[in-house]
Amino acid sequence: MSLNVKGLNSNVKRRLALTECRSQKAEVVFLQETHFDATETFKFAAGLFPITYSAFIGSKKAGVAILLSTNCPLQVTSQISDPQGRYIILQAPMHGTPLVLCNLYAPNTRKISFLTKVPTKTSRLLTAALIVGGDFNISFSDTMDRQTLAGKPPSSEQSRLSRLFRRLVRRFALYDLWRVNYPTSKTFTFYSHPHSTHTH
Repeated sequence: MSLNVKGLNSNVKRRLALTECRSQKAEVVFLQETHFDATETFKFAAGLFPITYSAFIGSKKAGVAILLSTNCPLQVTSQISDPQGRYIILQAPMHGTPLVLCNLYAPNTRKISFLTKVPTKTSRLLTAALIVGGDFNISFSDTMDRQTLAGKPPSSEQSRLSRLFRRLVRRFALYDLWRVNYPTSKTFTFYSHPHSTHTH
């Protein structure tokens, strides 16, 4: 599962996040915006998720992590961590099958450039299946994955970014598994108060 937690530097938020992970019976969890620094990553390295892989910038912003539960069969063999806390990539075979996990938190600017750069770092692992999750800060479809309360159509820039994002997804032969299973559903996972917008 994947969660943008918007900071986990309080005991209450950490408990809420872990409760959600337990309720979903998650074995692998991608977290974005952890806001941890080097001295705080241990806060999740206990209990149900004893193994935590993190990337952080050393200040209260950005930060991503991948948590592995005690039941997770993955065996991590290598790690690539972004010094800006925007992505983490794990090479983690499962029962002999090569897998690569990529958790990312895209910036609000230069999104396409960032999203192009990160998957290319896995290009040497051509035989591995690539699993990408996180907060892309872009809607795959500006009609199916975005809705404003006022019913306003997406801006030309939003439409352009969605087109580029879809092109990028096809380039790396990726699939949105939720959308594959629910091709006509409109279900939103985030609400922006400043923009009065629901997104998925």
